[in-house]
Amino acid sequence: MRSAAWISILVFTLTSAISCVSVSIAKNEAKHATGVQLKTPTSPFQAEARTDVDGAWKNSRNGNLISYLSDCSDETDPGLESITQGALAGLSELKIETASAPMIQEREARRVLATGKVDGVSTKIDLVTFKRNHCIFLITYVGVIKSFADDHAQFDRFVDGFRAP
Repeated sequence: MRSAAWISILVFTLTSAISCVSVSIAKNEAKHATGVQLKTPTSPFQAEARTDVDGAWKNSRNGNLISYLSDCSDETDPGLESITQGALAGLSELKIETASAPMIQEREARRVLATGKVDGVSTKIDLVTFKRNHCIFLITYVGVIKSFADDHAQFDRFVDGFRAP
């Protein structure tokens, strides 16, 4: 089931971002979006070569991670709420701080700011989910709670500059 692949990928992203766990996942057979335009995060973020997301940038000082993932091959067309809930399933003791339905490129989206734990580590995530031209997009910012605020403005700029084809 494609939704399970999304959940596995995001759980891997969450755990990798806080450098606590190495999770082995099956190869993702997703067809990724081409033609995405974005403004890459600036220093102290550095690009990371990863196979679990389309693009990722990590702050090596505190481990905060900005990433995006696309899937243009999911024929089940899951709803935004389902995608968002699945993506957050990797957090135990989940607490939704804010949830909204902004418009992203003239498409309804979901944006959730949440806290929880990944392997006992207090973690915070800002997750934006939307669909455009038969593709699903997940844009995430994740880090440990104590340093999350340090780079949150970078994530807002990333989301504002993100253009899906």
